[in-house]
Amino acid sequence: MPLFTDNITKLESPIDVMYLMHKVYMVVSDQTEALAATALDGGDLAEFKANLDVWLKHLLYHAQTEDTYMTGPLRDKQLQDGRMPKRDNEQEHDDLREKGGNVLTLVEEAETGLSAEAVLDMEDEEHAKLQDAVDEVGSVVSEALDEDIVHARTRRHLHQSVMMLRVAEFDHFENEEAFVLPLVKEQMSPTEELECARRLLIDDDADDPRWVIDVIKGGLSDGEKLLIEDLETKF
Repeated sequence: MPLFTDNITKLESPIDVMYLMHKVYMVVSDQTEALAATALDGGDLAEFKANLDVWLKHLLYHAQTEDTYMTGPLRDKQLQDGRMPKRDNEQEHDDLREKGGNVLTLVEEAETGLSAEAVLDMEDEEHAKLQDAVDEVGSVVSEALDEDIVHARTRRHLHQSVMMLRVAEFDHFENEEAFVLPLVKEQMSPTEELECARRLLIDDDADDPRWVIDVIKGGLSDGEKLLIEDLETKF
């Protein structure tokens, strides 16, 4: 199984495009953290804010699309091997916010094999943590923009909130690649999987539907770009 830190040379399945997307998003988040560190030392917030806006826009679209076209469908239908009962995905998402520490329990269970339901529970928990971290960054940024002179304390909180979001992002990507993507390959039909990959890369509701795929391609090596282009011919 490749990791988002690897040089990806082959997509064995359409959903493997997630490895490439995660790789690009981690670079963007690294750049944003570096700019937050510069702001910590008194630097201008404008470039940081511009980079942050791009990062958050992609991160939120990515997570929402996963909920709608990946984990949602896996919950809402009886899966091919019959392991998954039908569930109320929105209610499940709300319930998970109240289950502090549940992910650790699920990871421990992985030694004996996670059920499909446990994998999706863990994915929902990671999404909830990601949203909380995004909300915290947004709150601190708003505070900074409201100050005529950005105080050192605000700058520290800004840098800390960005670092916390990066941790949440990394944990989410790591969990997804270890547990969720194998489940997608096992349970989704080839057509469903390809449509999920298409939705992750192409935003049909946007004025520029290619805003995601163009940024992803821009952050990849020439060989990795070819993988995206080949996948796009199948959409």
